[in-house]
Amino acid sequence: MSVAGLKKQFHKATQKVSEKVGGAEGTKLDDDFKEMERKVDVTSRAVMEIMTKTIEYLQPNPASRAKLSMLNTMSKIRGQEKGPGYPQAEALLADAMLKFGRELGEECNFGPALGDVGEAMKELSEVKDSLDIEVKQNFIDPLQNLHDKDLREIQVLS
Repeated sequence: MSVAGLKKQFHKATQKVSEKVGGAEGTKLDDDFKEMERKVDVTSRAVMEIMTKTIEYLQPNPASRAKLSMLNTMSKIRGQEKGPGYPQAEALLADAMLKFGRELGEECNFGPALGDVGEAMKELSEVKDSLDIEVKQNFIDPLQNLHDKDLREIQVLS
């Protein structure tokens, strides 16, 4: 460590001791600095969570879908009406974007941008949910019915 660095550390330590022992008032941070620090913290958390949710959106985890399928089967066995639905990756990403968009607020451009994209992802999730329901009702269920009833009747008659 250089002499200048050592001198700087010594002055920092002296200031800290005088603040603690002597009751000297520490350096006050102004409100603008505190607000900027808060925004940087929120932005950092937003970037990390949105990055994680985006990876889940782009590369879905088949194990979580299998777990939810098993929970739905267990709910049917117990006689419960319906187990927990599969959360769309778009909805999880949208929720994170909307949450951090609200936290950042309107003052910076990133907050409203997150809010707008979050709303679009929420709509996409709802459309995907309705597509899943539509495909199940109009395609999978009739095929299952054909397999379970009609084809078995034909096999019995043959």
